[in-house]
Amino acid sequence: MTKASTLILLPLLSFFWLVCGVLVAGSYYPDYSHLSQFMSALGATGTAHGATVNLVVFAGAELWVLLFVGLAVSAVGKDSLAISGLSLIGLYAVLLLAAAYYPCDFECRPEEPSSAHLIHVSAGFLAYVCGLVGLFVVSCALKRRGSSLLPRGTATGLLLIGALLLAGTVQIEEFAGLLQRLLEVLIYLWLTLTGMALVRALRQSQQST
Repeated sequence: MTKASTLILLPLLSFFWLVCGVLVAGSYYPDYSHLSQFMSALGATGTAHGATVNLVVFAGAELWVLLFVGLAVSAVGKDSLAISGLSLIGLYAVLLLAAAYYPCDFECRPEEPSSAHLIHVSAGFLAYVCGLVGLFVVSCALKRRGSSLLPRGTATGLLLIGALLLAGTVQIEEFAGLLQRLLEVLIYLWLTLTGMALVRALRQSQQST
């Protein structure tokens, strides 16, 4: 498998890993609602399979993202703007690993949250911020290099949509699960497009040498 194909496949692998894991875990969770409940509820303290879900599903998905970041850094060379954005994407994955290590309290909506719950919520929220900003920065770097696949203004639009979805997970409790899943789809779609753009940049670099 070439570096080019791996840059595209890793985000897709991480996405389907997460989707399949959440669907399977949700089927074992009594009365679980994908519409209103966060994915984290599947790994919350007090759930029957929480530790397994956190380790296999959530942590597993982020390991593929970290592999993508490592490969992407080697593909952008000395482009400091691209490396900054990829570092933020790496931080996104690391923070979600931390959120998996510190699970939320049962059902993720406690009246008196534990310290682990507070760490989980803070790490998760900051992770999404880092992921969105990181993808925006990388998109700007690729646009500057003439390798971006996104039309002008699309990155800004995706950033704003992502910010609205993130805010919605906090403000609209009855649809928090749906909004989180839409946010995940946006991030993974953007990651995949970024991988495709990096492949384009690699080919342009090879043609110029």
